[in-house]
Amino acid sequence: MRTTFRITAAATTTLIAALALTACGSDSGSDAALSGDKPSASAPATAAPAPTAGDAAGSKGSDSGKGAGTGSGKHTGAPAKSTGKSTKKPSGGGGTDAPCTGANVKLTATEVNRPVNHILLTVTNTGKTMCNAYDAPAVSFSNAQQSPIAVDKDTIPQAVVSLAPGASAYAMVRTLGEDDGSESYNTGQVVVYFQGKVGMESTGPSAYAKLSKSVGVVDSQAMATYWQSDLSSIEAW
Repeated sequence: MRTTFRITAAATTTLIAALALTACGSDSGSDAALSGDKPSASAPATAAPAPTAGDAAGSKGSDSGKGAGTGSGKHTGAPAKSTGKSTKKPSGGGGTDAPCTGANVKLTATEVNRPVNHILLTVTNTGKTMCNAYDAPAVSFSNAQQSPIAVDKDTIPQAVVSLAPGASAYAMVRTLGEDDGSESYNTGQVVVYFQGKVGMESTGPSAYAKLSKSVGVVDSQAMATYWQSDLSSIEAW
């Protein structure tokens, strides 16, 4: 009786152990199946494929092509390079604004019979190009004279007096006015300074002329006309 009970108990124990192992195996397989259905939270659901060497080369080729296309073309909006030469012609063209001065004219001074106490100034272009007799002559009779004599504003010409080579311009000078008790002095020379295009200042060398005889001068009474192209316009001045 004791021997049979022990065998039966041992068999029963073995059977229980086998059933337990079977149950554990079944649970483990079930857990594995469940864990395979859901992806891990730490890993991406789908992994991006790694680029191949061919893809990388193609991408660089595409970028290079874009760069060459935009950078190799010339920028049409860029300013043209300066050549250093101006295409704008100077005012008056070819030196026609050059003033008449003692360097390119000859001055003569002649005492006239009428009106009395008047001297005619004549400048003749001795150069090879045109020059302009601007404004009025700045006349002095001596080195001691502080400033040139006055100018008659009523004799301004309608246009600048331009002298071609060999041409002449004229101005009349009054040496004495009405007797006001001023003391006169005698001189046998005339010095003329020339005006530039802007005026108010002399330009170039002066011109000197000697009179055939001495004349009486009072600086405060002396006056000159503007340069004229036509002598008849100042003959009766």
